[in-house]
Amino acid sequence: MPETHSHSHAHSAGGVAISDRHAHESETYDAMAAAMLADMSDDELRVRADRIPFHNREHVDYLSFAIDELRPLAGKRILEVGVGSGTLAAWLALQGADVTGIDVSSGILEVATKRASLSGVAHRTRFDHCPIEEFDDPEDSFDAVIGNNVVHHFERDLAMSNVGRLLRPEGRAAFCEPVLFLPEIVRRARYSAFVSRRFPPHTHTPDERSLDQRDLGVIRRHFASVSWRPFQVLCRMQNFVELSDPTWNRLESIDRFALRHVAPARWLARMIVLTLEDPLPVKSRSEESAPQ
Repeated sequence: MPETHSHSHAHSAGGVAISDRHAHESETYDAMAAAMLADMSDDELRVRADRIPFHNREHVDYLSFAIDELRPLAGKRILEVGVGSGTLAAWLALQGADVTGIDVSSGILEVATKRASLSGVAHRTRFDHCPIEEFDDPEDSFDAVIGNNVVHHFERDLAMSNVGRLLRPEGRAAFCEPVLFLPEIVRRARYSAFVSRRFPPHTHTPDERSLDQRDLGVIRRHFASVSWRPFQVLCRMQNFVELSDPTWNRLESIDRFALRHVAPARWLARMIVLTLEDPLPVKSRSEESAPQ
């Protein structure tokens, strides 16, 4: 294992040791996996090649954009970080990609393995029980890396260092992520006990938080090219109240218009797609992060 990853458990993210964070996430997603395997039929697990398997309506715009950032897919070697139940991995394999999926939950990888088999792509998929901070690969590099709602779980510095190492020089990574670019006082108010009791955060584990500009700064230490496309502004109301489909569709239409034509609206976005290219050499990363 490279030296940069050997002490990952000594680091912390958001004040929580990585080992504890991974344990929380594994426990949560193992329970979800058990429910899936008990409740879902083979037909429900099977993935269709003709339709991207969106988790729900909220993912349609930004996940479509992320996948478009990686096209063409056929023949590419793709790493999915935080593969979850394997719907996207199986779909990518159905498009002709060779997919490696990693996750901290062994239970959820059982679901992913079964889904890939039922979808006829077991030969194009491989699943490893490993966090991105520690993942190594015998073939050493990937043409593309993708993740949906995963970076906000990572120890950003270690994870992005490893993504840069795993990505081929001409490769591209795309991550769909929740963001809160408003002043820190707004973040503290959002996650205060008073607000959280009335409007619980839409999170699966206790250690998650939306990305902010400091996180983008960390990511820029590892990639020469970092760009992001914003999605959903008024749709942020979904964090506080369940929106009906007609209301969601109307708000999303307004958001698309605002994000195209009103530049400041991007800083109010609920989600972004991060596109990363040109991994920096390890030496350059070290120099950039060194005290001046």
